[in-house]
Amino acid sequence: MDNGTTASFQDNSIHGEDAFLTRELGNTACLDVVLDGVTHCEGAYASSFAAQLLRDAPIESFGDAIHVLEQANEILYQGGKGRNLLTTVLLALKLDDQLHIASLGDSPGYLVRDGLCQLITPELEQGLLPALVGGALGLREKLECWSRVIELKPKDRLVLTTDGLMNNLYVDELTQALCLASSSDDAVSRLLERMEGKKRTNMGRDDTYGAFHADDQTVIARFLK
Repeated sequence: MDNGTTASFQDNSIHGEDAFLTRELGNTACLDVVLDGVTHCEGAYASSFAAQLLRDAPIESFGDAIHVLEQANEILYQGGKGRNLLTTVLLALKLDDQLHIASLGDSPGYLVRDGLCQLITPELEQGLLPALVGGALGLREKLECWSRVIELKPKDRLVLTTDGLMNNLYVDELTQALCLASSSDDAVSRLLERMEGKKRTNMGRDDTYGAFHADDQTVIARFLK
């Protein structure tokens, strides 16, 4: 299956700790990753360091991607001893018609298919980082990574975000933006327009912070053909 098209946006003006990358590994293989560095834990360095490793490493399989995460985790843990140099990671590796997901922390991913939106990462939770699935890169000596595989279909629409976006947008708002969008670029524009409206009216989500919560925002949208 062809990789389709992708669009992305990042606003790092609050903490400067998000990072992301998209890599076309071939006509039917690609890598999308969002990372959210942990505030007060040298998160900006951790997220950018892990992103650079994933950007430079040869990746032909999901095992290759996990190996890079293991390398990054080892280096960050040695440097921060589980207290500093921490970042969440959401990695999506498309190989032909399969999507391999690896998640550490609370950055959510979604699949929109036939007008329905499915969370493809662990259920979102509010709480201390160690309690989240996988925790964070650099938190533990041995990498603990949640993973799954999804069979893709034509016309699938994928979105990876950091929590700065979804702490303010309801899933229904995300779904509507993705379903109405004519392209991946249009999807990102619609999501940003909704965020601007939320910011102007100081409205977030009642089940998170209530009022608008200012945070770094990163989003990658990929539309399959």
